[in-house]
Amino acid sequence: MHHPRSPERTAPAAFPLTGRSGAMHSLRRRLGVCSLAVGFIAVLAVPSADAAVPAGAGQADFPKVSCGWPAVVSPSRLNFAFPETNATYWVMPYQLAKGDRLVVDGTYPSARFTSLTTYDVKGSTVDSLADKAITPNSGSKNPFAQANAGTNPAEHRYRVTVQSGVAATPGHNTLAATADSAASGAGFLALRIYVPDEESDPTGGVPLPALSLQHQGGSTSTFDTCANAGSAHGDAGPLAGFLRQLVKKYAPPGGFEGCGKSTPSAPDFAVPNKAEGLFPNPYNKYLCTPVSHESGRIAVIRGKAPTFPDTIQGQSVLTKTQLRYWSLCQNQWQLPYPSSSCAADYQTALKDGQYTFVVSTPQDRPTNATTTDKVTWISWGPTDVNGILLFRNMLPAGDFHNAVQNIQKGQDPATVMGPYYPTITYCAKATFEKGGPDACPAR
Repeated sequence: MHHPRSPERTAPAAFPLTGRSGAMHSLRRRLGVCSLAVGFIAVLAVPSADAAVPAGAGQADFPKVSCGWPAVVSPSRLNFAFPETNATYWVMPYQLAKGDRLVVDGTYPSARFTSLTTYDVKGSTVDSLADKAITPNSGSKNPFAQANAGTNPAEHRYRVTVQSGVAATPGHNTLAATADSAASGAGFLALRIYVPDEESDPTGGVPLPALSLQHQGGSTSTFDTCANAGSAHGDAGPLAGFLRQLVKKYAPPGGFEGCGKSTPSAPDFAVPNKAEGLFPNPYNKYLCTPVSHESGRIAVIRGKAPTFPDTIQGQSVLTKTQLRYWSLCQNQWQLPYPSSSCAADYQTALKDGQYTFVVSTPQDRPTNATTTDKVTWISWGPTDVNGILLFRNMLPAGDFHNAVQNIQKGQDPATVMGPYYPTITYCAKATFEKGGPDACPAR
């Protein structure tokens, strides 16, 4: 049965592709998802397919991928492309011949958010499913969509099929593997999990989805999940080494081109100008600003906090809130764009619904930059390179009009977001210690 695609089912490519169908262009215009990736590495290896090999890369250099989910991206593992510290990203390269299907048999995690997204070999989004849009198997329930889903993982099962040659609006629980309805081709499947209920278990208390390749004609190949760090496919293994070298060698210089007219000397949050070579997360949109370090100086960020479902405290994701998730992260403005430190919504101290962040080195941290003082401290990270602060908004409610997603091209973010806009100013550590946040007003 054909099911119409909901607005959250798919996302635009990071950059326009020639020859894309009118339907896909229409979806891209309607959704207007930010092209900033903030998810994982710029280019990934595919077991074969010459089209996926960057110029100059030898086919013999490609690591052989024989297990499921071989790349794990997070600040503590493969720290590329501004990963969120409260999320983990698993990546599976695929190459499908005509009639092939990659079948994903999974269990909804106990977490704030999860999604499955397909990308082409250039890192442009092909298709995506957010958690609440994934229909459960018969006899199961989706805890991201059904209030009475219970807590038994055995009753939280789903199956998603990735296949080539599907139309721009594929059927129920089906992800397009290739753009332009190509009958075959290579790409990448990414699984994202944000804020697992148990911080020590990034998969959200369930196994990673089982993967199998169903060939035209009926034969099936299965993939055992890759072993953990330290194995051939861990963060110190040859695949990780290949990816690191590939980013250094092939990511375009200046791929992240800044934040509006903001400069490190005059920071101001704006929509990113352009982000090349980065895989987009379809359900986030961002503001950013560059910052530069000076000894004795801190950055102070203030604004009104959007409401969110505090799943760490047992609140359901079905609770009516303004955003599913938001955060502020400090990142390094140099290839391969690693993340330094983040504070998620549930980690943020509030005073009368307002947040105050202080970004500094440990040495420059004011004594009153503590949660007891209703201030959230974020570590600056390396000081020999400029930083990029990213303010994330995920899945806004339809009636929350102050989200980053509502900013149209050419609009002033502060006007659209109102009190929810994050202001930023530099301030002396001593000034903040003497007078608190009010002693450091925004410009």
